[in-house]
Amino acid sequence: MNETDEILLRRIANHQMLHGSFCGDPGILNGKMGVVIFFFHYARHTGNALYEDFAGEMLDEVLEDLHDEVPIRFSNGLSGIGWGIEYLAQHQFVELSADEALQEIDNKVMERDLLRMKDVSWETGAQGIAAYVDMRLCHSANELSSFDGAYLQVLRKVCPEVQSWKSIWEKVLQTDFAEEELSWKHGLRILTRAMDRG
Repeated sequence: MNETDEILLRRIANHQMLHGSFCGDPGILNGKMGVVIFFFHYARHTGNALYEDFAGEMLDEVLEDLHDEVPIRFSNGLSGIGWGIEYLAQHQFVELSADEALQEIDNKVMERDLLRMKDVSWETGAQGIAAYVDMRLCHSANELSSFDGAYLQVLRKVCPEVQSWKSIWEKVLQTDFAEEELSWKHGLRILTRAMDRG
């Protein structure tokens, strides 16, 4: 990675350490869950435990703020937060049983009647729920799925195409605010490019 990118990443990390935890949105698209993912990636990139500790503390904040009023949608709700936690577990950023941590989210997601949903978008509708469920199902430790066969059958009827975690990841990084120089999304795009090259 070139020196310009390293300097910019340090600036992004400093900015997000000062401002990220004040974000009121717990979600993955423009909220704390996205910041958490950035800091885990940046900690791995730099080898600096300070960033990993900060990410862990923010993840704890996200989990503590989950309550019954948090929406199911992907953008700023349970599906996106759950997707992010599963992403962190699958990429070995966190040592937690995603199955235990996400059981409550799984149950909340299954309460939603997909056949009555008019919104099928990935940000706020059925495709976002499908992205979360698919991420959960692809996890090798999740042999006994929380999602029953009837639910999965309805999900495939509403959202027949399975999207890879990588395509969802790209969508997350390309949403609003991604062009702001000190946004965590800009930092993750730099880190992702470096990982793809390396």
